[in-house]
Amino acid sequence: MTERSFVSATSGPIVLGLSLPVGSVRVQVIENLITARVVLRTDDNTGPAADAVNRARSQQNGRAFGIEVPEMPNGVVVQGRRGTVIQSVRSMNIVGGTIRINGRVVSGGMADMPTVSPIEVTVCLPAQSSIAVVSQSADAKVYGYVDRMEFRSVSGDLGVDGVRELRANTTSGDIRVGRATEQINAHSVSGDIKVRLYDGHSATLNTTSGDIEVQATSGAAGHVSAHSVSGDVEVSGARHLNVSADSVSGRVRNR
Repeated sequence: MTERSFVSATSGPIVLGLSLPVGSVRVQVIENLITARVVLRTDDNTGPAADAVNRARSQQNGRAFGIEVPEMPNGVVVQGRRGTVIQSVRSMNIVGGTIRINGRVVSGGMADMPTVSPIEVTVCLPAQSSIAVVSQSADAKVYGYVDRMEFRSVSGDLGVDGVRELRANTTSGDIRVGRATEQINAHSVSGDIKVRLYDGHSATLNTTSGDIEVQATSGAAGHVSAHSVSGDVEVSGARHLNVSADSVSGRVRNR
């Protein structure tokens, strides 16, 4: 196992920026925690994943705390809950039944490509902190309430218990929010978007082939925009709001 810890140089709430190409992120917001802490780990002792953990960089400027985990090179295969993810595919060619990824022949399978364990990130944040996660294929789960959150991923899922302001973009991942109290802007191509409780003043939810569900409370105000191309759209408890909800081929319910 390879593990590294990073501790904020300031006490109290921080704004954490985390770049993790492939892996998973688990965030716990702790009410009485004084100093933020981030732990990177992989089950591997050596190899590309262990090297990435060891080469991770951090920087801090006041309350802004940034951590960057570098990419693993040369088409590394990462084993995880999603199966296998090929990292850093710069080129893929298929000629006469032969598959080449980054110049390496893999038509007989991936046995010749290095296979590594995923990188797992555990974050402990003081209350009222904010976080941004940028990844290619990393799921993020936030337990507790954060002030602001930004999430950008190609195939990662996002789950957050509570957030004041959220911006989330993913291609094939799902976005699930327990409670959004001010503003939410969520976009996915093939993933679902679900907001269990919404009592903010602005919500923009868009997906191409996924479903959208949002439950507004009596404390919500302003505008809710929910659009899908082929998925279902359901907006509940929003009769007192300005709602724009539609789907080209899916079912739309506004109740």
